Amino acid sequence: MTAGRALLFLICLTFPITWAAAQHGGKAEGTRVRFARGEMTATYRGRVGGSIEVEYELQAKTGQELIVRVVSNPPDSAIVKIQGPNFKAMQISCLAASGEVSKKLGLASEANCFENDPRKLRPDGNTWSAALAESGAYTLWVFKPNGCPGVSTYTITIIALPDEKQITLPLSSADSASLDVAMRKFISALRNRNVEEFLSLFSRTRVFYASNPLNVVRAAISYNELAADLRKKGDWYFTYLERGNGGKYDAFVDNIGDGEMWRRGGGTKFTPPGTEISDSTYVKWRKEGDRWFIDEISF
Repeated sequence: MTAGRALLFLICLTFPITWAAAQHGGKAEGTRVRFARGEMTATYRGRVGGSIEVEYELQAKTGQELIVRVVSNPPDSAIVKIQGPNFKAMQISCLAASGEVSKKLGLASEANCFENDPRKLRPDGNTWSAALAESGAYTLWVFKPNGCPGVSTYTITIIALPDEKQITLPLSSADSASLDVAMRKFISALRNRNVEEFLSLFSRTRVFYASNPLNVVRAAISYNELAADLRKKGDWYFTYLERGNGGKYDAFVDNIGDGEMWRRGGGTKFTPPGTEISDSTYVKWRKEGDRWFIDEISF
């Protein structure tokens, strides 16, 4: 992405959006998202330009993962905004995923958001994700950012992944105790730079999310990808287990300290000692069967 094009993209994302008034004919009639029996994915095509915005509505439940993919022509000329129940604007994160994981998620190709190679942006589009905190009606708008001229055609893919046996809150005393045990194992694995112990805390069948809140980016990573990287001391190894570049870069392990227990909020989220539960560095867990696995690491 050239510097000028990247700047325009960021400006278009950053400036407040002025929704078209009814008299301008800007808002198309909303489309109710319907999934075919047994499916989690729906795809629609449309056009946006000037004040025109296109609305999609769907019903979703607490714990589901919403993934939205927009491929536009010209590239990057249409984006999406999501509103939750009770008219709450939602923060959505750019989602990156390999071809292997994209296929598992129901995406046609590798998912990228901010990509250095502009040639990859044309077929890949932009993909966004959000974990849903409550049940109800969700509204999505596809639109052209202010200041971005012309008419765009787009394809939007909407995926609502099911909540697979995620524990509802509050936790039982038994679940709370077993979760604390898993968290202590996580702390031990990081302190000892123990790759295999660390890997034992990740599901082999479901992805986990690596989040970078500073750049509002999430990566969906499979067990196989993570295991291969950690064992060869690749990028994720030097993100989580050890400082990179001879100790010049920060790593997640810096938060472990002397091994004291982390602070747990009302659910399955832990933040480092001495921080607030709203801190941007955290670990979230989910339960599969009788075992706890890491659902997301934010750093």
